[in-house]
Amino acid sequence: MTISPRENSGGERPVLVVGAGPVGLVLACELLGQGVPVRIIDGTPPGSSLHSRAIVVWPRSLELLNRIGAAEPLAEAGNRLDAVSYYSQKRPLGAIEMSRLRDTPYPFGLVIPQHRTEDAVRDRLIKLGGQVEQGTVTGLDNAGRRPVVDVEWTDGRTEQIEADWVIGADGAHSSVRRLAGIEFLGSGEDVLFAIGDGPIEGDLHNNELLYCYTRGGALGLAPFGDGQFRLAVSVPGWTEEHAPPRDLFQRVMDERAPHPGLIGPLNWTTIFRARRRVAETLRDGRIFLAGDAGHIFSAAGAQGMNTGIQDAVNLGWKLAGVIRGKLEPGILDTYDSERRLAAERVVLTTAKQTSWGLFKGRREVAVRDTLVRMARRTGVLQRFGAPLMAQHDVTYRPADSLWQTLPGLTRTVRAGDRLPVFSEHAAAAGDPAASNGRWPSIDAERPTVLLWAGERQDDAWVKRCAALRASLPDTFPVRDISAWPGFAPLLGKEPRAVLVRPDGHIASITDLDPAELRMALRRARVALGALPHAARVGSETVTELGAGAAAPATAPPAGKAPKGSAPGKVAS
Repeated sequence: MTISPRENSGGERPVLVVGAGPVGLVLACELLGQGVPVRIIDGTPPGSSLHSRAIVVWPRSLELLNRIGAAEPLAEAGNRLDAVSYYSQKRPLGAIEMSRLRDTPYPFGLVIPQHRTEDAVRDRLIKLGGQVEQGTVTGLDNAGRRPVVDVEWTDGRTEQIEADWVIGADGAHSSVRRLAGIEFLGSGEDVLFAIGDGPIEGDLHNNELLYCYTRGGALGLAPFGDGQFRLAVSVPGWTEEHAPPRDLFQRVMDERAPHPGLIGPLNWTTIFRARRRVAETLRDGRIFLAGDAGHIFSAAGAQGMNTGIQDAVNLGWKLAGVIRGKLEPGILDTYDSERRLAAERVVLTTAKQTSWGLFKGRREVAVRDTLVRMARRTGVLQRFGAPLMAQHDVTYRPADSLWQTLPGLTRTVRAGDRLPVFSEHAAAAGDPAASNGRWPSIDAERPTVLLWAGERQDDAWVKRCAALRASLPDTFPVRDISAWPGFAPLLGKEPRAVLVRPDGHIASITDLDPAELRMALRRARVALGALPHAARVGSETVTELGAGAAAPATAPPAGKAPKGSAPGKVAS
């Protein structure tokens, strides 16, 4: 017998999220925050494993966690990371300074154990009316109109759940991925690292992530604060069955660290196998994969959990928009195309960083060190390294290959790129970073039209804005951002209408032509219904609703600088 999963008073089936790690929790919060009922299940009780796995939260993740009100609690609980520094043979190569980022409320990373990240997001889940149910997925049938999931609960009961949508966020060994028959594809040899957490006495910076390379191997050091560190040591020949001992870490510390340090008793150690895998698809009809269920890669650069958080937000606003009728179902096809290409790019960059750190030959080490030092002196390391590490350079530009997603030499943005604008959900959740006027706010649930005057605002600009506003429904979000000078190098000198998605990525950039904007809205799968009819009279565009009045741009507070395939099927 199939049991529908606790339909709410409106007869809606909750979205079924499998996995209550950071990715599943963020996705559940995204949906609940937009009024979509959710059921989230996990086979591991909270707090059953306090071994910190993913430990770094980068600026872009904090911006997106802002949407659900989890960024500030994390910022208060974590240890601030101002820089990522690279050494070779104990000599400095260069540093990427997060503290120099200017287009974010969070010019820093955080070092924080994963279970504490989960605690912060779980608190938000509970406040939004959600809860985690303890159970294990034992079966999945995706042959009918809707997927049916078999669950065994911790008390021995079993249940069949028919859901409109199932999301597998259940980690690298995903049951959802396996039962759905989705292949986990990858290449390259696995790389072994010994990792452990514990105290280190010595002259080590508490706000700096270190990568220390030698011809004998690599060492990574991440500070939790209060003298506690995560250590990661390359151990390519490790064949022992027991956990790596403290003596191994101390020997490597002596050989590779730029400053001496005495390692105290370690809280735990283990061997981590760095693999490179990406699912053949992140969507199969009404089933989606997110986080490690869809991709895994080297720990270099601490990109794994952060990439999963971007999956969660990308899928969350799209799925909620479709369920709520604000977006057309076709937008769900873009989840796989956008996020799988983004994951493949992370696979490439993290694999390169891992291999560069394990160079042994004198010549290749010399070439690497020379190039990094040259990039540091010319500013290239900071210019491209900081957005890469922070994940600010993630783009959804139309692309047939990874190379077409690489950043350009100028700051000018294109469709698919991120803009420093942030959703209104965060302000509603009491987050001061989103409501201090340094950046324009955007709608958290559907695209927002941003109006940019370029070099000047005049009567012609006001009339064009009025015509454009009148061509849209009264409730459609439109913001004039012309008073924020920080957008000049990004958007240029000419007037523009910028359609921005709820995640802050640009859907399109058009002229201030209502007909052109309406086409952009349709391409972005916005469910607008009947729009006012626009007609062109001479050089002016007017609508049957009249000209209306364009509100002038509101400047930021005094003294403050302004801070988008594999098609899937939708069953009816």
